[in-house]
Amino acid sequence: MLQLTFFRDSARGPQPSSHSTTTASGTSTTHSNVHEGNIAHFAQVCFDALVQSLTVQQGFQADVIRTIYNYLSSYEKMVEVIEVMREAVEVHAVAEILSRTEEDNVKGDSIMDDSIKLEEEE
Repeated sequence: MLQLTFFRDSARGPQPSSHSTTTASGTSTTHSNVHEGNIAHFAQVCFDALVQSLTVQQGFQADVIRTIYNYLSSYEKMVEVIEVMREAVEVHAVAEILSRTEEDNVKGDSIMDDSIKLEEEE
């Protein structure tokens, strides 16, 4: 008969296999062993969650992030490229806004005027 035990101090039957680790802050966490057949699934779920997080943080669509990942050899390199892309987009956007506001002869509402006002207030 199969008995599932959900409490560590219970005396019913054997406990599922798990191991405990201690973090740098001294806290201890218990991890269940992942069945070998589930590793690929969990890796994909984790990767999808990380991609979704990057879409929110960096402002790029998920398919763009995945395409960049496919060209690179690591997740860390992909994050670096995405961050460089975001910075380049921001610089280009500021330049484009400034050029368009100069074309429209808009004074007092430009990004440059706002930044100068902030510096003067400090």
